[in-house]
Amino acid sequence: MTHSSPTPTHAPRRRGRFGTAGLRSLAGLLLAVASILMAGAQPAAAHPPSGSVHVWASDVRVRTCQSTSCSLATTERLTNVRVQAYCQMDGGAAGRVTDGAYTNTYWVQIITPGRTLGWISAVYASGGSNNSPVPGAPVDHPGDATVDCEFI
Repeated sequence: MTHSSPTPTHAPRRRGRFGTAGLRSLAGLLLAVASILMAGAQPAAAHPPSGSVHVWASDVRVRTCQSTSCSLATTERLTNVRVQAYCQMDGGAAGRVTDGAYTNTYWVQIITPGRTLGWISAVYASGGSNNSPVPGAPVDHPGDATVDCEFI
């Protein structure tokens, strides 16, 4: 004789882990996220762009972090264009970029004309000195909470 637990006829059946209402909510959330991504929305910034910088060089690549070893944020290349800037920070020796007589350890966080968030070396932004921040974007200094290059 086989024993099995009786299933009460008055108890509603759940569908999987989320239940039917949970699946509808999850589907709605996924649809909203997909709509935002398809519209080309960018990550929310901790603060809005507070300046701009002029990219003087040709074919400047935009990176995902403050180093040439970081992956590209976009295939878009910047040439003689002004871009919105959030901030800049010193990448130290690991972030140093040299182009001819110019060298810089600072990196500028920007939004490209194609609306991609990323970083360019300050060596390609007009107006700065070697190994110094460039005019047009606030500087994120360690221990100073007034400027923060982080995004939420």
